[in-house]
Amino acid sequence: MEDQIKVEIQISAVGEVTVDGYDDAYKNYEIGRTKTLTKSVTLGNLEGMINELFEEVQLTYDNPEHLTAKIVIRAKKDQNKIRYLG
Repeated sequence: MEDQIKVEIQISAVGEVTVDGYDDAYKNYEIGRTKTLTKSVTLGNLEGMINELFEEVQLTYDNPEHLTAKIVIRAKKDQNKIRYLG
């Protein structure tokens, strides 16, 4: 598994909504996914995955004010080598 990296992707959609009886209201919808990828993965590959997840979120939350993605790769230095966690 030395040539693989566990990638965590989080997609968040947030926007203001109207709710009777309240001055302000916000809706937040979030999904998280993990995937084990090879070290040769490119930014373009990650962008494709993000776009797929954006589309998935937009099926549930149509037209949010903010639609964001966060990608996490966890690693630590172990005896002068980078070791990927997960």
